Amino acid sequence: MRSLNMVNKILVAYAMKEEFAPWRRMRRFRRISTSTCPVWMTAFGTTEVYVALAGAGAPDACCFDGLTKQFTPSLGIVTGVAAGLKPEWRPGDLLVAQSVRSPDSEVRLAGDPRLIDLAVQCGAKPAAAMITLPRIARTCAEKLRLAPWGDAADMESLPLMKMWSARGIPSLALRVILDPVEQPMTCDFEAAMDAHGQVQITRILAQLARHPQLLPDFLHVARESSRVLRILARFMDQFFELLDRQSSAATNHMQSSVS
Repeated sequence: MRSLNMVNKILVAYAMKEEFAPWRRMRRFRRISTSTCPVWMTAFGTTEVYVALAGAGAPDACCFDGLTKQFTPSLGIVTGVAAGLKPEWRPGDLLVAQSVRSPDSEVRLAGDPRLIDLAVQCGAKPAAAMITLPRIARTCAEKLRLAPWGDAADMESLPLMKMWSARGIPSLALRVILDPVEQPMTCDFEAAMDAHGQVQITRILAQLARHPQLLPDFLHVARESSRVLRILARFMDQFFELLDRQSSAATNHMQSSVS
């Protein structure tokens, strides 16, 4: 496994473009052309960060296999929103997963311990387990049922981290809580997604036209999503700035030792 002082290219996976949008607006990202899927790139000192979209449920996970071959990253990160499964996790809480798993298996894939420590230094809270589900946990009853197996739930971390692990690449799941355990998701966002796992606003509007009673819940989720994703964007900036400083300091120390 590579050490932090060798990190120079990092591949970051978001599910949906809306999750990436606040960070994209915050930093100077440029779009680069690839043979697989759209990629945006920015730099923190000598550290290059590449961002691509896996789609909700990771239907475009295969793209990341090609991107991993193309960019040969020394670190992979899966990020975005998650559903809280325990009452202590509140909207806006940043979680770094010590492990990821599926609810129907005892097999766990561990996050890189040094990177977990780095995330904690930046304000993330360690979560023992993140569960990757095949669909959104929409009801409070479902979240409570899943709580014994993990702290929060997402739909993309496990398959992407498995792919990177098979290539010997350290990886990490960094998530911000959107909906707490006591809040149901009344809008059917999955029904509004296209084949690439991206929500189509026209489909959401059609749902709201058929069921106007869902509008207050939708507006609440939209406001909370905007707020927590800004928190995540600021965290990502801080995380990569610290990672680059540590990497540069380690490299300088090695160079001075050699000389």
